[in-house]
Amino acid sequence: MTTNYSILINTTDSFEDCWIPFFTLFKKFWPDYLGKIYLNTETKIFTFPGLNIISLQNNTKTPDIRPTWSECLIRALSSIDDEVILYMQEDYFLKDSVKNDLVEKYVHMMQENLVMHCIHLTDQAVIPNQKSKQFSGLYTVALKQRYRISCQTALWRKETLKSYLRAHENAWEFEEFGSKRTSIANDDFYVVDKAWVKLNEFEIIPYIFTGIIQGKWYEETVPLFAKHNIQVDYSKRGFVKDAKPKPLSKKIKDKWKKLPVILKHYLESLNN
Repeated sequence: MTTNYSILINTTDSFEDCWIPFFTLFKKFWPDYLGKIYLNTETKIFTFPGLNIISLQNNTKTPDIRPTWSECLIRALSSIDDEVILYMQEDYFLKDSVKNDLVEKYVHMMQENLVMHCIHLTDQAVIPNQKSKQFSGLYTVALKQRYRISCQTALWRKETLKSYLRAHENAWEFEEFGSKRTSIANDDFYVVDKAWVKLNEFEIIPYIFTGIIQGKWYEETVPLFAKHNIQVDYSKRGFVKDAKPKPLSKKIKDKWKKLPVILKHYLESLNN
């Protein structure tokens, strides 16, 4: 089966320390993928032997003005020609062989059926609704849920993903408010059947679900990297377990910061 799709690794220059571990594991566990890999950098270029990595450098014109998370992603999507993309992030470290035949099966399904806008490839992202009568091994995604959009690994119709992005939003806001936008647009989203795709039992793309949490290394990365002789200086970030809890004053301040964003979303929804 021959399909045309690209992989987009969403990242930022400040997460450069993830790139060598990510692509070391990618090359080992996904040798069947021979297509383009877009690395959504801001100013940096990265290469890895045997992989067709395109560093997007989406902020070389105004490097002193840092774009938002969504602006970076919008710029990345505008640079990709393929209609269907596989979305990942730089800290989704592969831990076992990718089921390339299944990925290609679902890519082909999306290319043949324009009604399919997104297929979540993991059981860890969204809540399923009903078993699809038309598409085997898939469920529709429940419409009313907080995170109908997830930044976990999924196949996306590029223009659909782009349509839900708003330049002012960070990743959390995109998942939170983008999910509400999907309930209005009512595009057809699908997710793999949790009866057979299960974390640590059978995974289409087996990976650590977020190797860095709030800027700190998730401890599960340590044995994985050690097993594959990947050297990392963990002291630069530290570990999640060692992170100090946020003081109450910081939590209150963060909640106040979210209020203008919530209001902006509310006003936008009134206009739709």
